[in-house]
Amino acid sequence: MTQAELADKLGITQAALSNYELGKRRLYLHQIQDIAGLLGRGLRFFISQEENPGPIEGAGKLETLRLRIADRVRHLEEPDLRQVEQYLDYLEWKEHRNA
Repeated sequence: MTQAELADKLGITQAALSNYELGKRRLYLHQIQDIAGLLGRGLRFFISQEENPGPIEGAGKLETLRLRIADRVRHLEEPDLRQVEQYLDYLEWKEHRNA
């Protein structure tokens, strides 16, 4: 798929898509989800810090759960998003503390 075709399917300009690719514009989670869906990739492919994120055990169910959660979160208003972020901060802290 060309950049122009992907941009058209996303309902954005090719210039906007190019700016996302170059890091000149910020992508939001729902936009990454849309791109992932159109390209037949899991969300993990786009947000992993690994260069080539490979499959993980139980990826089907786990990826589905992550996508369901991401979809629900994208509809929240800012105060609720901040609470979710604080809870995620707590979970990360707890994980590092127990490591």
